[in-house]
Order: sequence, then C-alpha cells, then structure tokens
Amino acid sequence: MKNIVALVVLPALFSGCGGGSQTPEEEALEPSPLPVAAEPVVRDTLFRVVEATGRIGSARTQDMVAQIQGVVSAAPAGEGVPVRSGQAVFRIAAGEQAATLQNALGAQRSAQALYDFECANYEGTLTDEASDMLRRTTGLLQAEADLARARPLYGNAVLSAGFDGVVAEVLVHEGVTVYPGTRLGSVVDMESLEAEVDLDERDLALCRVGARAFITVPSLGDTVITGAVSAVSPVIDPSTRAGRVAVDLPPVPGLRPGATARLEIVTEVLPDQLLVPEEAVLTRDNRPMVFVVSNGRADWRYVTTTGSGRGFVAVADGVSEGEQVITGGHYALAHDAPVAVVER
Repeated sequence: MKNIVALVVLPALFSGCGGGSQTPEEEALEPSPLPVAAEPVVRDTLFRVVEATGRIGSARTQDMVAQIQGVVSAAPAGEGVPVRSGQAVFRIAAGEQAATLQNALGAQRSAQALYDFECANYEGTLTDEASDMLRRTTGLLQAEADLARARPLYGNAVLSAGFDGVVAEVLVHEGVTVYPGTRLGSVVDMESLEAEVDLDERDLALCRVGARAFITVPSLGDTVITGAVSAVSPVIDPSTRAGRVAVDLPPVPGLRPGATARLEIVTEVLPDQLLVPEEAVLTRDNRPMVFVVSNGRADWRYVTTTGSGRGFVAVADGVSEGEQVITGGHYALAHDAPVAVVER
C-alpha cells in the first residue's frame, strides 16, 4: 500500500518542477486588466495662479436717473437696443421747466436792455463798482441767476448716452410719472467688458496689474478667455478683509455683464517644467506618487513635486517626458496590477 502511494505522489511532485510557463489553471487566476484613463507627461510652462469666482461687468456703465419731476415721453423699446454717444435714451415731458426757462430768458433780456440803457446814460466814469451797482438795481444780476438755474432743469428733461453702447435696463416706460432720483435704466459699453472678483488680502497681495488671467464662463461652455489684470484695489474692505481685482477682456460673442466667471490669475510663470495632470498625483505613505503605465501594468513611482497650477503639477523626478501616467481608476490600484488604457 505504501508503494502505491509513493508512485502516485512522485509524478505529482515532478510535474510541479517543470518550466516557467503558466498552466491553464494559473492563467485563469490572472486578474483581468483594470480599465484606467491615462495622459502623457509633458514638458511645458507651469502657471501658478490664484483661483476665485467672480462676475462679468463693464468698465463703463451709465445709470440714468431723473433729475426733475415729469412724465416719461420717450423710452427705449427694450434691453439690448444699441445707442450712440450723445443719443437721447429717455425723455421727460418738461412743460413747466420749458415755461420757466422761457420766462427766465425774457427777464434776462429785459434786464440786459435796461442795464445797457443805464450804462449809456451814466454820468461820470463807469467804474467796476458802479457797474456792479447798476447790475443789481436793474435786476440783471438776479435775472442771470434765475436763467442759470432754469437751463439745467430744462436740459435734464433729456437723458443721453455718454458713450457708444447698448441699453442694459429699462425700468420705466412712456406715460410713467417720475421724480428726482428715480432710476430710469442704464447703458453699458459692451466693448469694455471686464471680470471682477473679490480676493482675500493674502491672495490680493500676489496679484499685479498686467498679469495674465484665464477666465471660464459657465454659460459659454468650456471656452477659456485670456485677459490681463487692469486694476488691483489698494484698499482692503475691513468688513470682508477682501479687495477687488479687475481683468480686462476682449470682445467675446455671447459674453454678457452679470454672468458668473471662474478666474485664474497668474502669480508666477515657470517655464520648461515636467508636468503631470493633477489627477495623476496621489499620496501614499505621506509621499506624492503616480502610477505609470508600463508594459500593460501599473508601475508605482514616487515623485518630488515643485509646484502646481491650472490643472497640472510640476515634478522633478520619478517620470520622464512622454510616459503615460494614470489619471482615472487608480485610487485603489496596486503596484504591478494589469491595466488597460481606455478613452474617457
């Protein structure tokens, strides 16, 4: 019985000592490749940025406010109407102001004629003191003051655009009675659009006039607009501990004041850097690392990072230009695991 057992066991032992090729059973145990996303390591410029959410505005906005009481006699048909510099946008019926101006003009002419007559018949030398006395006694001084007050009142009946632009708001329509201080609407210059953002004092200190900025507007999809910082507030608001930064923008079809904008303001430019997507960098054992696709497997590499910005991380070692680093499907990945790169 013992001999029979020995004969059975020995062939089994020798069969396990053969060559290095995998048996069908071992091949069946090999896990299937895990689908992952990957992107190449590139050498390019790294932009360090300050990121914040702001809004689109216009560098030139004109609020139109009534200065007199009256009935609106003319108003734009609606928002978006183009206007030229000097063009009347709103009109207020000003019959009372017109009558006041006419009366003031008549009184000034009469007083001027009387003053001229008195000067012509004045006995002696007409000194400055004598001329001032005649201006008072003939009523010319008071008439000129009344005329000076009447002119702007009548002129305020027409509110004109101060620059080429479009009507942004129409708050009143024809037939509405308005009073001094009533907002009628506004005009904006669509050729002078800017992005505005409030930054805390730490980030504000990093911003400089003329610095490049990248702006993304959700309403325009993935379009990235490049602008330049035009103003950095020299004052910190004590209530918010923040200051405003403005970025000039080029004309972009569909861009509107009031739209939400995501700003990336460049604070430092580092050329000739080895860059990997920020999604590729993980932390293991408190050290940054990436997975590199090598011969169909995930190769664990520790890296030394030197900066980040605009979705990229600069690394000093661990990878080479052109290698594929895994950017998706790698959070639970192990070293040497089989992987298959798929398109996102």
